[in-house]
Amino acid sequence: MHLILRYFIKKRDRLKHGAQHNLLHSIRNSCFLLVVIFILHIGFMVHYEGLGIGDAAWLTFTTATTVGYGDISASTTQGRIATVFLIYLGGIFILAKVVGDYFDYRFAVREQKTKGHWSWDMNQHIVILNTPSYSGERYLQRLIKQFRATDHYKDTVIYLLTRQFPQGLPDFITQLDNVVHYNGNSSNPQDLVAVCVAQARDIIVLAKDENDESSDGRTFDILHRLKDLNVKANILAECVEDSNRKRLEGAGACVVIRPIRAYPEMIVRAFDAPGSERIIENMFSSEGDEYRRYDVEISGMDWCDVVARLITHDAGIAVAYIDRHSQELVYNPPARAKPDIQALITISKDNNMHSNDDVRALIS
Repeated sequence: MHLILRYFIKKRDRLKHGAQHNLLHSIRNSCFLLVVIFILHIGFMVHYEGLGIGDAAWLTFTTATTVGYGDISASTTQGRIATVFLIYLGGIFILAKVVGDYFDYRFAVREQKTKGHWSWDMNQHIVILNTPSYSGERYLQRLIKQFRATDHYKDTVIYLLTRQFPQGLPDFITQLDNVVHYNGNSSNPQDLVAVCVAQARDIIVLAKDENDESSDGRTFDILHRLKDLNVKANILAECVEDSNRKRLEGAGACVVIRPIRAYPEMIVRAFDAPGSERIIENMFSSEGDEYRRYDVEISGMDWCDVVARLITHDAGIAVAYIDRHSQELVYNPPARAKPDIQALITISKDNNMHSNDDVRALIS
């Protein structure tokens, strides 16, 4: 199945980019004709001028390239006629045509790569499917930067499959190393094959619209396409409606998270430290756990003792505090630090409610 799709994707690209194919075909034919002309001229020089093969080849190449050192030249009438017709009227023109076609071909290939019509051969890369409808460019930039800030993914190639950039990726994305894109549809099996999903290490299926529940249907379809292609990569899928989580997991998603556009780090954490994304997600949703602030003044105690007393009395976990002097939030301080606390920030269950007096009594 995979090999068949690879065949059709290459055939489609050839049809879609006939100009490039014609250029390559023209270069091959011209090179073949040029070789024939050179062989004939070398033969005539050996026959009519009495030159050795080496000298005849030297004369042919220097004449065709218009260098013309003059150390060897045709002196017989037959040799000169052969040179005029084969090299002057044929070889030089064809050689110039080959060079021109070659540069046109290079330009066509570069344009295809820029506009996302080039299928790169990849392995152990990251594939990002879809682009968010709102501020998608900036979100991708921040997401890619988060991958680059992680040692495990610092040099990993990132392949984008999207129709968002028909004229090429923005400069602020291309300046990030090892990022390429393919202009295609994530629901199209041929386009999925074009970005080498079967060889990818990680695949991210972004929700098209984080506010539209119908985006989950598109994600569900993409996951089934990936399953049909026997993809073995770690697949993360964004889910707008919580009731669709199980369906997306059943369709092949290894990790399902909400599309939280303000925090792309959550996706990177899901791959780099599996499981941590659920903690981060709960921080945003506050479902089951709540962050609370207790205005209690504490001084002279080790931070680890403050944390231990709250946990011992099931009053939540202290994660940060407000410094009494600077009024700044200090998150996750060292265990043996002796902070001057004006207020505590804790995380606890919804039904685990305590007053400021309760917390003050527990700690003192």
